[in-house]
Amino acid sequence: MVNRLNIRDARPGDAPFLAKCILSGMHFYDFETYPSDHMAGILSGLTASETLEDTLYTFMNTRVAELNGTPAGALLSYPGEEYLSRKERTFREFWPEYFSEHSADVPETDPGEWYLDSLAVHPEFRNMGIGKALLQDGIRKGFSQGFNRVALVADPEYPHLVRLYKSLGFVPEGTRHAFGTDFLRMVLEADNQRR
Repeated sequence: MVNRLNIRDARPGDAPFLAKCILSGMHFYDFETYPSDHMAGILSGLTASETLEDTLYTFMNTRVAELNGTPAGALLSYPGEEYLSRKERTFREFWPEYFSEHSADVPETDPGEWYLDSLAVHPEFRNMGIGKALLQDGIRKGFSQGFNRVALVADPEYPHLVRLYKSLGFVPEGTRHAFGTDFLRMVLEADNQRR
């Protein structure tokens, strides 16, 4: 059987899968582990957030990769201008303990850029190029929306991800401290995009 990869816009019914992708992309939870009671509560809040149109973690900002019709991964991306206002509402309503603990964090993204927020691939589908395909899709989406700059943050404790981002043309541009971690900020300018 030939594997068929399709990347599509997320729908409200994808919310449970998307919530798991957000937490996996943040390295708080992986799909195959059973969530603790605390993490189950966060997962429930994120699932509710994903069904709405005006939150930071919304299906409206997410693309889903399906392999042979099965959801395999997802990427959340959006304009940097949306980050602060949507983060406050999302965290205050759906993730209050993190809002109070991290409300003073430096923003992960800046106005004027397209931000690739959370990428995750289900363990069953890893090492098949799905993450790279989602990133390429997110980059195309950002540039097609008129942005000349795409940004993301990478946890330096995951060097294989940093290498992946570099292979797509992202270059380091300082650090951003968020969620208790010093992330490597990486950017891709439209003029430097690799095909």
